This record gives sequence, structure tokens and C-alpha cells, in this order.
Amino acid sequence: MIKYDELEVGYKFSPISYELTSSIISKYEEAIEAHSSIGNSIPPLAVAAYAMKAISQSIQLPPGSVHVSQELEFFKPVAVGSHINCQAQITQKTKRAKLNMMVIEINTFDQNKEKVLSGKATLILTDSG
Repeated sequence: MIKYDELEVGYKFSPISYELTSSIISKYEEAIEAHSSIGNSIPPLAVAAYAMKAISQSIQLPPGSVHVSQELEFFKPVAVGSHINCQAQITQKTKRAKLNMMVIEINTFDQNKEKVLSGKATLILTDSG
């Protein structure tokens, strides 16, 4: 796990791979209190949520950090059982007084190396010092 202070613009996270199983999708639907009725396809925001979860597990963020915005573009449906590969990097890091802002760019591909999701997530972090 890397500390926020050690991250620089251009830092590339190790690629993350995972399978979107029906169990994972059930947990997502339970969390948002909804059920998807789109057949074998996974709700697009479930793909994004799982990618962000996987990335966040590799960063040690200070207490009080907030995910303030995201921009997402979805390219194709993803089927239950798909193997996903996620690539992410820091594209912006700004410090203002005791507040820090960080932007993470995300690109997600299926097992056929076809892009399924692209986007950015912005985090606001407090300075513990």
C-alpha cells in the first residue's frame, strides 16, 4: 500500500485484474438497494465501483478523504463472469493550504482487451501535518 504523500503526477498503479462474478454483482445491488434486470449484463456503475474499490485498496489515504467527483465513459456492456483489467494513474495533484486534491485516471478493459470504461475520479484529502 502506497501513502498519499509518496504519489506523484504520472504515478502508475500496478494493473489490477478481477472477475465480475454474480456474487460481486449481488453485493453491489444490495448496497444500492436495487436489482438489475438487464439480463447477463452488469450495471455499468458496478464496473466503475469495483474498479475504484480495487484502486483505493492500494492507496493509504488520510482520514477525512472524500471522493468528490467522477467522470465516466462506458464503451460496451460487460457480461457476468467477465475478467476485467484496470489501469490507473495520477494525472493531477494539487495542494492548497491544508487541503490536497488528487485526480486518478482509470481505463478498464475486458478479457478481449477491449476498453469497457474510461474516466477520472477526484479526491479531496486533508493534510495531517
